Amino acid sequence: MFGFFKRKKGEEDPLSDLKTVSRWMQELPAGDIYTAQEQVVQSLIQFNHAGLPMSKDRLQVLIHLDNQARDMQYSLCVQYLRNPRMSKVIESRLWTAIHAFFWEVTRGYHTFIMDFVANPGGSKIQPAIPQIAGRALRGFADIFKWRYFRYEKVEDKLWLRFHNLYRIAEFDGFHATRMKLYATDSQPASCMDEYVQALLLSPLGAGSLAPRQIEMIDHWLDNWSDKTQLEKTYDASRHFFYIDTDKGHGLKRIRPNASIEASYRFIDTERLQEHLKSTERALKSGALPPSLGLGEEFRLPDGFDLLNHAGNEWAATSERERRNNNRAPAQGRCEVLRDLNAICKRIEAENEISSGGSPGQQLSSEEILDIKLYGFVTERTKSAVTQRIQGSRDLSAEQWPLFDRSDTGVGVMLKGEESEWVKVGKLLAIRLDPTHPWQIGVIRRITRMHDEMRKIGVQTLNTSPNLVMLETHEIAAGLSYSVEDSHTYQQSSSQALIFPSLDSDNLIIMESARYAHGRQYNMRDQNGMRLIRLDSVRDKGDGWLMATYYLAT
Repeated sequence: MFGFFKRKKGEEDPLSDLKTVSRWMQELPAGDIYTAQEQVVQSLIQFNHAGLPMSKDRLQVLIHLDNQARDMQYSLCVQYLRNPRMSKVIESRLWTAIHAFFWEVTRGYHTFIMDFVANPGGSKIQPAIPQIAGRALRGFADIFKWRYFRYEKVEDKLWLRFHNLYRIAEFDGFHATRMKLYATDSQPASCMDEYVQALLLSPLGAGSLAPRQIEMIDHWLDNWSDKTQLEKTYDASRHFFYIDTDKGHGLKRIRPNASIEASYRFIDTERLQEHLKSTERALKSGALPPSLGLGEEFRLPDGFDLLNHAGNEWAATSERERRNNNRAPAQGRCEVLRDLNAICKRIEAENEISSGGSPGQQLSSEEILDIKLYGFVTERTKSAVTQRIQGSRDLSAEQWPLFDRSDTGVGVMLKGEESEWVKVGKLLAIRLDPTHPWQIGVIRRITRMHDEMRKIGVQTLNTSPNLVMLETHEIAAGLSYSVEDSHTYQQSSSQALIFPSLDSDNLIIMESARYAHGRQYNMRDQNGMRLIRLDSVRDKGDGWLMATYYLAT
């Protein structure tokens, strides 16, 4: 998988001893974190393939390298998470470098533990086993999480290795021993804490959250390790989740009347659920998110939705919110447009074609001749003008094969190479028939299947949008909603979509950089000009958001 990380033959091994690795780390390029971390991964690969005895000295080398490279790894992770709109090439290189480091460090620790298990009496690293077991468990959890970011399924064999590591800790009796795994950790943790945290995150990595949301929930769990614990004895009144340590999967819900095996471990989420509810109450009372362990990046009102989503995944089956609209198998294909700008341009072009030309367009020579001869424009001339307009527009759309449908969305199956741009939160326009109007949809779930296919779940608004033009009325106080664009948006006009046939609040989909609560715009459509004032945000994604608005007076 990481074959491009190769060391040239004849080069000295920088990880031969503690003194050498310390000097080598100081010589890494300080101004280029990516290159420096790439060299670290190259050396780790060589270290793991050396085939040398698992001595105490070699373990010290691995621990020292891991400690010293953590800051660089953290910087790369922050760079990845804060730049969701990076190109596919850059995203792939950055993700691969980050994943490779977690993979090689975890592989190194795992090898030492397996060597210890094979010969516990003759090992000199026994005092370090609890710490490196905890680090290995955290390393597996990081590997799982970064695969969730790409909607990848974690292989059964990785889950089995993860479970086996915990069982070793449990067998040797240090599974609940709390210690600081790294000097930078804010609080001590145990192998059980690391194990349970990864298990609780597993249902949230099913493809319905963006990487930053998964990372945020993982951060919450860092601070909530004391709210759950793993138990061997089943209690039907408290336990709704289990893990089978003999099977290659994550957390599962206990089915009614299920047989209980000796390999099962059970998680009680009652205290965690109570903490989520008290956290929500505290937020509504004005408490600051960082004081509640929610982090500096927690924002309202979106944070409430994420808290509710996490709580729903950890709730008892009887208390869990279920899908109200059942999906039915579907055949055929649907047309798909992506991104707000492309959707608006396509609707604009089709409006021009249906009306016979753009507003204010001068009559063509053929139309003038028709009027002189017949007093009106003939259908033949209209058809020729329409074909000319259509030829000047890009009216292409992707064709997606349908998998299933419901009243509120569609499901499709795509090959990996056909869906590299697909992300949770991506804005789409969909129609099942060329004669039907477009419907706006948002990608809500992505599941990577075994055969490299992706199952894409799209939620749709069951109404067609109207294209409008927004013109700046005044520069309102307040910052842009967009966190990606640090500059103030200076365009005087832009296109947006509204949904006048909805019975609920007035909704508008617009560029996120143009939003600020209370900002006023002149909205122009076929009915003329109206002054509107933006209200609350209902949904948002990559470069777009949906907000409510009302007519300003």
